[in-house]
Amino acid sequence: MLKDEQIYTPATIAAFAEANGLLKEVTTAGIKLEKQRIRITMGRFSNNHGFPDQGDGMVTMPGQAPVPGWFGWRWKSALKR
Repeated sequence: MLKDEQIYTPATIAAFAEANGLLKEVTTAGIKLEKQRIRITMGRFSNNHGFPDQGDGMVTMPGQAPVPGWFGWRWKSALKR
């Protein structure tokens, strides 16, 4: 469901999952924990699949420093490996 030309970080993927009703949890605490697990898993995924450390671009979320992110096509193509 990720858009090919949009840049995503593990945190924006977790937010995307929540916004699109893809989370299984229904309680506030459960949602928070599930999003944390997604962020950790996607961070490991990007490292394990050799995503460039500098990213394809920088993403800034409110209250956070800019972090590197990668295009949706990169995330999707890594799934096919």
